[in-house]
Amino acid sequence: MMDTEKQYIDEPKISLGFLIQRLRYWFYFILSKWLKIGIGAVLILLLVIAANYLKPKSYTARTTFVLENESSNGLGDLGSLASLAGVNIGALSEGSVLFQIDNIQELYRSQRMIEKTLLTTIDVDGGDSKLISRFAESNKLDKDWMNKGVDLNSFSVPRDQFTRTQDSLLRESVKLINERFLIVGKPNRKASILEVGFVHEDETLAKEFTEIHVNNVNQFYLETKTKKSAANLKILQTQADSVKRVLDSSILRLAEIDENIPNPNPLYKTSQVPYQKAMIEVQANSVIYQEIVKQLELAKVAHRNQMPLIQIIDQPRYPLPDNRWKLLKTVVIGGFIGVFIMTLYVLVNEIVKSALREVDKNQTV
Repeated sequence: MMDTEKQYIDEPKISLGFLIQRLRYWFYFILSKWLKIGIGAVLILLLVIAANYLKPKSYTARTTFVLENESSNGLGDLGSLASLAGVNIGALSEGSVLFQIDNIQELYRSQRMIEKTLLTTIDVDGGDSKLISRFAESNKLDKDWMNKGVDLNSFSVPRDQFTRTQDSLLRESVKLINERFLIVGKPNRKASILEVGFVHEDETLAKEFTEIHVNNVNQFYLETKTKKSAANLKILQTQADSVKRVLDSSILRLAEIDENIPNPNPLYKTSQVPYQKAMIEVQANSVIYQEIVKQLELAKVAHRNQMPLIQIIDQPRYPLPDNRWKLLKTVVIGGFIGVFIMTLYVLVNEIVKSALREVDKNQTV
């Protein structure tokens, strides 16, 4: 029985009263250190303010827009009408998976689109220059490029006339933009809203790049999305114009034959053959023209349905938001951080001292 009782170890039990007493002790201890905590918090606050206002100011230009969801049945009941007319509307109404919103994000990051934006001419400070010149100057790359034998004005020549060095510098600029400055994403994964932005210390560059880049990519998207339907529409329009000219010519020929034989003798059948042939030609051309016009109108509707909806929601406007906090926000956050750090420091310091005193006391005993 005695051996069984020895196996149990007496553990100190912490009562609710003891816990409240300890919390009260630490509360009054922190209050007693108010001067030390206050001075330390003020010093930390000053460091936060200095860090906030001494860091390089960078501006963010953002554009958000709604992009129409892809639909494979955008023409509705028009498909049945088109099939009766003999028009293959299905190929025109199919949504292209190439231009789903996830792939359009990659299009914004593509080298071709960024190069096109950088080589766009802008009017800044009363003078025309390429956007790449402004980019190089803002990032202090112009001197390095000059050392490599490339002048900023040399980018005004046609793209296919660029030298090997210019191609290399342009490619490096695209890589730098993708890594450090360009923002492309969806604020909400469930919504068809795309956000495109540019972060830079040059406020003008950030705004100009964002606006030009969004315009270039969206224009490319519209042209490519409707390329097939536009080509089909152009072919049908050409055919319609050609058949219309043939129909006009056959009508004129019928009128000339009718004028040459004003009162044909019904007993002479051969004299009526040219008129009958001209009449058949007019009727045949009329039927062909009607069918082509029908197909042309259906193709116009298909082309309009292929036009995607791109609606701008927000666009950058001066002054652009920057990365520095406002003074009130800086004081509140800095003060909270200072008080928290100093309180934690005082508590940890006291706990360590108490532990050391306890060790010294045990060693003395």
